[in-house]
Amino acid sequence: MNPPPVPQPPRATPFALKIEPMPHDTGPTSVLESLLKHPGRIIHELQHERAGAVSLWLLLFGIVGMALYGVVVGTLSGGAQLWLAPVKLSLGTLCAMLICLPSLYIFSCLDGVEAPIRTIAGALFAAVCLNALLLIGFAPVGWIFSQSTDSVVLMGILHLLFWAVGVVFGLRLLRAVAGLLGTGGARHLRVWGAIFVLVCLQMTAALRPIIGTAETVLPREKKFFVAHWFDTMASEPPSGRD
Repeated sequence: MNPPPVPQPPRATPFALKIEPMPHDTGPTSVLESLLKHPGRIIHELQHERAGAVSLWLLLFGIVGMALYGVVVGTLSGGAQLWLAPVKLSLGTLCAMLICLPSLYIFSCLDGVEAPIRTIAGALFAAVCLNALLLIGFAPVGWIFSQSTDSVVLMGILHLLFWAVGVVFGLRLLRAVAGLLGTGGARHLRVWGAIFVLVCLQMTAALRPIIGTAETVLPREKKFFVAHWFDTMASEPPSGRD
């Protein structure tokens, strides 16, 4: 006589998510509250008939949030950077999402995620929106430092640190979605996460200057983001590093 099958434990996810419908409408307040407190509700809505409205709010909040933080970035130099930095940050974020969305869907399929592309796109928008919300939370800190130093290098490191914290939380959310909707874990999504980070970092060089000023609004030459960083550090006068 064969022994009874042993029940399998639920798949582990980076953080606990309870999949349930949003109790209220899909307005902006409900979407933001669900994303911060009950992200499982966002995942539920992305799989049902209200996916379009939720995805649109998440995308809008993500882009606007990046623009708002861009104002803080622009306060270091002031002038035209007060509107150029927000435009470049929001545009760069949108381009990075559009560039990486096809590969995200393919990698999700390889990980066994059973979800349409609208759900995958909505999950990406949710991750970026979460990143933007965290950046807004860091905005007062960034503003204080921008009023206390003229160093482009130091402010660049600070902004990258804040952005990296948001990216970690956003990628955790994506892996949680893969763990709940997939069968093979999130091995390929880890590779995609590295690619997404590289694309975002390259956007900082493609749309430079975002921090500081230059003679032109956009660069005249192509440059890898690492080379751009080293050139910026080499060109900054010693007095800017006090």
